[in-house]
Amino acid sequence: MQFAAIPGHDGFKKLLLRTASTKKVAHAQLFSGPVGAPTLAFALAFATYLNCIDPTSDDACGRCLSCTSMQQLTHPDLQLVFPSKSSVSNKTAAASFDVKAIALFRERLQKNPFMTLEEWARMSDYDSKQSQITRNEATKIIQRLSLKAVVGPYKVVIIWLPECLNPAAANALLKTLEEPSAATVFLLASVDSQKILPTIRSRTQQHQVALFAEAAIQQLLRDRYVAIPDSRLAEIAFLAQGDVSKAFQLAEEGEGNHFEWFSQWMRNCYKANYVALMAESETFHQRSMDGQKMALTYALQLLRMTLLSKFHPPLAVASPMEVAFSQKFGLTVTFAQLKQMIALLGSAYAALARNGNGKMVYLHTSIQAAGVFKD
Repeated sequence: MQFAAIPGHDGFKKLLLRTASTKKVAHAQLFSGPVGAPTLAFALAFATYLNCIDPTSDDACGRCLSCTSMQQLTHPDLQLVFPSKSSVSNKTAAASFDVKAIALFRERLQKNPFMTLEEWARMSDYDSKQSQITRNEATKIIQRLSLKAVVGPYKVVIIWLPECLNPAAANALLKTLEEPSAATVFLLASVDSQKILPTIRSRTQQHQVALFAEAAIQQLLRDRYVAIPDSRLAEIAFLAQGDVSKAFQLAEEGEGNHFEWFSQWMRNCYKANYVALMAESETFHQRSMDGQKMALTYALQLLRMTLLSKFHPPLAVASPMEVAFSQKFGLTVTFAQLKQMIALLGSAYAALARNGNGKMVYLHTSIQAAGVFKD
């Protein structure tokens, strides 16, 4: 993993590069941000840069022995620690389980360095609510840190989701985090730093990692899904709101064009075309439950953007189509009507979240929206 694989975040990259170049690397660093932020990706990229044999001023070389082994996540000076769950009691069987878990984790991480705990739990048949980092894992970290670095100048321990450290593991690591062996760097990647034991958190240098900008999401999608047209990528980036894992999920779902659906829905509501709205409710019901929720999420975002466009030009929009629609639609409806529409769609989303029937929710919302436009 190199910094170049993480679009945007230029200021944060410069900060990390500067600390590496001055050799003033804090021995324990916490990268925290919301789900979808590239906390783990930055930990991997920084670890790659720290041990690169021939780094440039802005990235690891990507060619040396250290970089190539980091790409495979098999670097001898790297420890990957992640949440897992094993009910195996026999030591031999447990050791075999650990080897399989590490191999699977490496494989998944190479495919998607922006992986979430939910995705990891689903891929590995773990229960995400019970997955944890145990005292046994903490003991392994301490034992391996007693060895000298083999390839690079640093021994690097990446702990993904330190909030999953159970109390025994966290307490076992405290002294090592405070006084690690020479040339040791701990990189903790978190999505909920407030759940980390305060004594662990206080021993780290803390960095806040932001979500991606829309342009960065589009770039990641374009590199990963070459067959999806740019117009659809722009829509997905708009829907994802900076969450790269959500963007990948939307791309995999392959739902239809939300903009075309929404603009036609609003026209039919405005004209009170109940025959068309009945037909639309049937089509809407055929979407998956997640697809129905995503469609309403898109509708809410575009309505809010239309509301804001009454006061200033649209900000952070996905495409010229959304800009043109929000401006034209904003001239047609009043501020009060937009507020009512946003409230209606919010209620519709809540009904779907309670497993409401998609057809009935859509039709009920459509009839109410038609009434709003008549006022």
